Amino acid sequence: MFNLNRLACGVGAGALAMFAVGAQAQETAAPSSGPTFRLEGKAGAEYNSNVAVQDLDTNTGQGDWAATFNVLAEVNATPVDKLTLRAGYEFSQTLHDEFDAFDLALHRGYGEAAYDFGVVTVGVLGNPAQANLDGDEYLTFTQVSPYISKQFGETLFLRGSYAATDKSFAGRPERDATSDTLAADAYFFLDGTKRYIAVSGKAIEEDANTDELDFKAGSARVRLVQRFDALDREMTFRAGVEYEQRDYDAPTPSIGAPRVDKRAGVDVSLEAPITDNVFIEGSYRFGGYQSNLASADYDEHVTSLKLGVKY
Repeated sequence: MFNLNRLACGVGAGALAMFAVGAQAQETAAPSSGPTFRLEGKAGAEYNSNVAVQDLDTNTGQGDWAATFNVLAEVNATPVDKLTLRAGYEFSQTLHDEFDAFDLALHRGYGEAAYDFGVVTVGVLGNPAQANLDGDEYLTFTQVSPYISKQFGETLFLRGSYAATDKSFAGRPERDATSDTLAADAYFFLDGTKRYIAVSGKAIEEDANTDELDFKAGSARVRLVQRFDALDREMTFRAGVEYEQRDYDAPTPSIGAPRVDKRAGVDVSLEAPITDNVFIEGSYRFGGYQSNLASADYDEHVTSLKLGVKY
């Protein structure tokens, strides 16, 4: 999805950070206002040292270049005092040079409603998505996530959520699954939104159509966002580390034992504005996936450079 699994686990920490900052503004929002719009697009290239589809437990063991495209459109509104509404659509496409069977297109919509009761903010976030692999439908995905959040002064934001997820794989009904996720997030604002640290944890239970694919998982993630001035522009540096362990319920026939997956990741990125609306973004991500199932046991290094516009 960017990695489809990260989407399935809650739309990713980057999206959570966006919602947290939005919720922080919502906690202090006053009068109603008209809608505001946000549009962002990025195009670039990336090199992946091991092209893979994580949700299908398959990897090539080889690297490849790919062209990447991303478009995001979002509208926000506060129709009445203390009520915030948000809706958007995101499209991303990866086109490989050699491994075009791994070309991935993702369509994702989202909608959110949140009300500030003063003591806490209560909201619900919905995400429908469809992914295509090599031009054919691959995965449809829906998720509904109610949450409760609270801003403590200007330095701490807490959020707890539950997510119910339904995944359907075209032509692979044994992988169809539902899951329940409990998540907790804490944002420590060290210098407002110019520098903050996000810490999150999740507990996941997934029930697939095939017993061998049922699992329980726990994950943790820490992320730093630092904005700083350089060359008369505000740069944005992001860095994150994450870890997840999955324990599968039933034996996998090919290995004669239940799977155990341990997944670690590190990512860094730097966004540098060229003009008020144009920016360049460079990033690096390492994924280390350890498993007693050989096809799910591999490492990958992904480096990308993108040119973007936002309004």
